[in-house]
Amino acid sequence: MIIKEYPFSGVITRTVTVKLDNGETDETTITIYSGMMDCSMNTAEVGNVAQTSDYVVSMPLTMDANNKYILPKKNDVIVVSTFDDNFALTVNNYMPSQLGGVTIYASRGDW
Repeated sequence: MIIKEYPFSGVITRTVTVKLDNGETDETTITIYSGMMDCSMNTAEVGNVAQTSDYVVSMPLTMDANNKYILPKKNDVIVVSTFDDNFALTVNNYMPSQLGGVTIYASRGDW
């Protein structure tokens, strides 16, 4: 068995509203991160809580092409790919670490 700090992969997307020249607005979804991450349930298991529970997601602290740290924001969506399952989470909060990682607190619920 090989143990990895970030054994899974995931994508973090953000929906942004863009104001068009004609005064209307348009929503577009952008990918802010795609890469390695880890995920664990942070809710005590009682029944079928996996469908609506809280999770802690960890990812490396990386920079984008503009040398700005890639950090999630509240309501960003994370799609985590674990073994043979993909599931979506909504970001509630995050905390970067001086050790080179980001801890993300997220929830899974009805979409």
